Amino acid sequence: MKKLFLFFALASTVAFTSCSKDEDDTDVIIGTWISEASITPDGGSTTTYEDTWVFNSDLTGEYAETTNEEVDFETTFTWMKSEDSYIVIYADDEGTDTFTVGELLGNTTLMEGENILAIKE
Repeated sequence: MKKLFLFFALASTVAFTSCSKDEDDTDVIIGTWISEASITPDGGSTTTYEDTWVFNSDLTGEYAETTNEEVDFETTFTWMKSEDSYIVIYADDEGTDTFTVGELLGNTTLMEGENILAIKE
């Protein structure tokens, strides 16, 4: 009887430890991506532009364009992974984009074709 009890105890331990949730499900695109640029004309004041993409784990996101920290445009989007790229579908018929993720000088980059659009924050 002791051997039978020991067998079931061991079997249940193995069953419970092998059913753990895999924590490596997080996609590299999830997070905040920022593109910043500043322009200072001769004798003028500096104008700063910023585009921000926020990718959520539930396949939704937000996009915003700002000038000197004032929001010029914002929208939401949905996204999906397609092989090694990401397809972003903006709300209100604003169109679609296809991105890839790369790396440059130790920074994770959001790419559109060969162009770097943003760096992951």
